[in-house]
Amino acid sequence: MPTASTQPTSIIIPDTSALIENPEVIARLVKGPNVLLLPQRVIEELGALQHSRMKSDGVKMAAREVTRRVLELRAAGLINHGVKDLLKGTRTTESFRRHPSGGIVAWEPDDDPAGRYGDRSGDNVILATARAVKELITDDERFAVRVISEDGNLLLKCDSLGIRGENLRFGKIELSSPKDLYRGHRKVFVDGAVIDAFIESGEPGERAIPVSALGVELDARALSWNEGVILTDRDRNSEFVLTRFNPSRSRGVLEDLRFAQYWDRKRMKYMPRPILGFTPGDPLQVLALEFLLDPSVALVVIDGRAGSGKTRLTIAAALYLTCGQPTAARIRRSQPDENESRFHNGLLLLRPEYSSSSFETGYLPGDLGDKIGPWLAPALQAIRAIGVLNEHDFLGQLNAQKRLHMTSTALLRGLDIEGCVAMVDELQNGDRHLAKTLMSRFSHTAKVMLTGCIDPVQIDNPYVDWRSNALARIKHTYRDFGPYVAQISLEKNYRGPISTKADEL
Repeated sequence: MPTASTQPTSIIIPDTSALIENPEVIARLVKGPNVLLLPQRVIEELGALQHSRMKSDGVKMAAREVTRRVLELRAAGLINHGVKDLLKGTRTTESFRRHPSGGIVAWEPDDDPAGRYGDRSGDNVILATARAVKELITDDERFAVRVISEDGNLLLKCDSLGIRGENLRFGKIELSSPKDLYRGHRKVFVDGAVIDAFIESGEPGERAIPVSALGVELDARALSWNEGVILTDRDRNSEFVLTRFNPSRSRGVLEDLRFAQYWDRKRMKYMPRPILGFTPGDPLQVLALEFLLDPSVALVVIDGRAGSGKTRLTIAAALYLTCGQPTAARIRRSQPDENESRFHNGLLLLRPEYSSSSFETGYLPGDLGDKIGPWLAPALQAIRAIGVLNEHDFLGQLNAQKRLHMTSTALLRGLDIEGCVAMVDELQNGDRHLAKTLMSRFSHTAKVMLTGCIDPVQIDNPYVDWRSNALARIKHTYRDFGPYVAQISLEKNYRGPISTKADEL
């Protein structure tokens, strides 16, 4: 009998969703004295996922990878039979062949697990397996059953039946709250003399001040590349200047913005720069536009609450970079336009195909653009709205030049994304596989703009949460990656009082 201080051996039953989330988890779950049971239903579902027409390439690839890892265990003779005898206490762990991680991998007991549960529901079969295993255990102090799943509904069912259900923790962001994710900006209160010193340091666009000269306890090592720092006069909160952090100069300096604002010499203050009729409404939008227009920043990640202007701001910058500023005068140039020559492939729009409700679109006729058009409606609406502001048909121009491309995130495998501005919206609905597939597609000639909302309410994909979705993973992985990456979290809702009040619903 184990002592009171001895932890019982975990009998771990993984759901298919947990294995798909991260195929490397098998070696993690079987560490130490753990016993990992592989349900027959999971093997069946892995086979179905590999040939599913409804799942993304990333999910199919993950299913194949999990199957390969199980086959490797089988070939090495590491999947044991007879775990029922271990649970009943008639066989010891020493008689089982152990995994190199220290634990035991075994097939589920060979009784019919479904019992009175309908076998059409994979969740019910997994639950029946867990209950059957619990009934076989003769020593509750020696063994404890745990179901590992990424399916929230299955975890709720586990609770209702008194079965311990857990999310997969391996490979997720280890933070306690969405508010702990990197925001890409901070406000620093300084003396007015510091702001004066910054303004007097050079011409607009070339101004800079060392972090060590701020007169506050701010370690440059705590800042990330291109982090927006709002230097605010502590005596006059309305007086501030926007800067971006560059760690490569003088042990860390705060530099002037160069693209999203201009210096008004009459008013002696910075003003936001309008782009295609869109004027940034607050300092965070100015910082976001700065990085969207900066040719040296190849990846811009913008997250924020609903109505904060993510899509409209990003589309305005994308149209400016691909089409330029439309004017009535047409001057013949001997050289091609700089934006057109750099982004010769135009604008690429993508979005994970997850609906915000149970409404199914069903079969959509037409070509690829017609089929994915409903998913990209917010981006297309933003293009039309900006076109109205400028009295210019941007959609017509891009389509006539064959420089507007829309594709499904399920069709990314083998695609090179190059020579274009690529915008991916609602990325919080993507999973780990989409994040990895997407980010491995981008060439150095592409400008990448990723947007989404970390708020759990805005996540429509039932198999991801704020720790595991594609947007959060990319934000966490690419933080402080270098001068070619920038991130900004927007905060203010610009849709109006009705939309703002909806936050309380």
